[in-house]
Amino acid sequence: MSSIYFHKENYIIFGNALFELAFEKDGRLRWIINKGNRENYIKNHYNRWLLKILDTNGRVFKLEKPVFSWQDNRLYIIYSGQLDVEIIIEVSSNDPESLWTLKVKNTSSQDILDIIFPHISGVYLGDSWEDNYLVYPYIAGERIKNPIENLARRPSKILWDWQDYRYTYIVDGIGTTKDDELYIRELPYTGPLSMAWLDYYNEDVGFYLASYDEDKTLTYLRVETPGPEFPGIGFSFRKRVKMSSGEEKIFRYGIGIHSGDWHWGADRYREWFNQVLPKIKSTPEWLTKSSGLVAHYDFRYQNEISMHSFEDIPILFEKAKEDGLDHLFISGWNENGFDNGYPLYTPDKRLGGEKIFKEKILETNSIGGHITTYINVRIVNTSYIDKVPKEILSNHIEKYGSVDFYVVDPSKEEWHNIILETIERLVNYGVSGVYLDELAMAPAIGDIPLWIKGYTELLDKIVKRYNDKVFIIEGCSDVYGRYVDLQLVSTFFYWYTSYPELFRYTFPEYILVDMLYPDYQTMRPSFVSMISKDLISRAFILGMYPWIYDLELDNSFDSSRELKDYLRNFLNLRMLGIDFFNKGQFLDDLNLRTTNGIKAKLYKKDNQYMVAVWNKHRVKG
Repeated sequence: MSSIYFHKENYIIFGNALFELAFEKDGRLRWIINKGNRENYIKNHYNRWLLKILDTNGRVFKLEKPVFSWQDNRLYIIYSGQLDVEIIIEVSSNDPESLWTLKVKNTSSQDILDIIFPHISGVYLGDSWEDNYLVYPYIAGERIKNPIENLARRPSKILWDWQDYRYTYIVDGIGTTKDDELYIRELPYTGPLSMAWLDYYNEDVGFYLASYDEDKTLTYLRVETPGPEFPGIGFSFRKRVKMSSGEEKIFRYGIGIHSGDWHWGADRYREWFNQVLPKIKSTPEWLTKSSGLVAHYDFRYQNEISMHSFEDIPILFEKAKEDGLDHLFISGWNENGFDNGYPLYTPDKRLGGEKIFKEKILETNSIGGHITTYINVRIVNTSYIDKVPKEILSNHIEKYGSVDFYVVDPSKEEWHNIILETIERLVNYGVSGVYLDELAMAPAIGDIPLWIKGYTELLDKIVKRYNDKVFIIEGCSDVYGRYVDLQLVSTFFYWYTSYPELFRYTFPEYILVDMLYPDYQTMRPSFVSMISKDLISRAFILGMYPWIYDLELDNSFDSSRELKDYLRNFLNLRMLGIDFFNKGQFLDDLNLRTTNGIKAKLYKKDNQYMVAVWNKHRVKG
């Protein structure tokens, strides 16, 4: 049966040849059936509401019993009450995805703060939830096996001190909160969530949920479960809107009922995204041929310790060049050093001052080097608030090391001007690029509704002026990634669930950066040293741009001859496939089969293919 159908009997039932949905007369979702195997995805009625709209005090607006109607392959669900709400669900013939439109008009006297929709709960796939997988867009992506049990399990954590910093690392689980007997993972897009979709699947069937939002609304993607005692998992989007009386908003979503794994969802999301939000920036040619960068945070640390002066810049580049690297990253170059003097982005006089800084950058350029410098686009040192316009500062204070910082409102033009002036000075010094720290990694602030629009407007201004320069952001984002060249995903600190294949496959034209570590270093906890070779090997097969530290005593490959040889071999091999890695299409492991723990990834460029292989145990397979 390929035609679309609709029945209005005990339940409101509609679908096509691939799926069927049913609602109860009170608006609760009754079932989702995959026609391929006749399976109902909803197996536990622990929490069945579909829509909640909250005011600024967290109270739920009351809606009357809905009215249903069907017209032109669309189901209309109309609510009245304190608000006017319309849900439209569109079904197309032989399409496994239904398109959901939510229209909300605030007819009350109270402001709307959050819209939670669609909330789909009580799902697991197959006879058991234990073989189910969730791919969730945390940074470049994570894949969680058996999320119903693993989200409910308390993870082990490691506390680690370095200089004046204290870090917490989760080493064998997933960070969740618990509320109303549910284990919850809910993070904001964009930052630290990179995309607005997820997929839940097993070997046979899958469930895809996406938000199609061109307006860049601050959005939270939630996963919830009661745990294995009441097995089932739930998903929802929360839109932070701040709607006054009389305002209207429209949001669009997709729900896909598919067979196979998450790649179907990635293809569907990419198709929508690239149509409405295409990539803006072209990547400079030198970067597409670059093997990686060497990072120096040790010009001046937050604690005032200085390991280098500006006179050392060409020397440090020559050292990197011996390992086959042509890209030097410099942090701690500004007055008062790293994580301190922000936003006083002028060259530190104690390190040589502006004249020497520029002179040594230009000298490095003349011998084939490329210099990227660090700035932070999120925070301002509380000691320097008299040097910035007060209107750019939010009410939020964050601590980094031993210093307190105000979080900045990124929608303020005054902040844009400070950043643009800083970049202009750096460009005049001769830098090839600028690193924009925290932009897509740190959480968005919920009481700044123009958070995403603010950063996209800033990035748009930067790219229009300096399209020939390289820009790197911390974190990963489809929206912000359109404007930059490199996105740092730092998989070491969420290694247990990290799955950069998710973003890499969804957006193969974006270049991801990963930090690589030696097997002897003290900057990170020992488990990072233990996975050092795995970090290098995975970066190779995924075609990720390597970020390599060279910090005396704390973090340098010079301390391990064997691993430095392995690193050099990796860089040489990477250069053999560089055109496929940076200019080809990453096809993940589609149509590849390996055994004995061998991992392989497929690339296509023009009409040629390349396979990158990681044979960890050196076995046949």
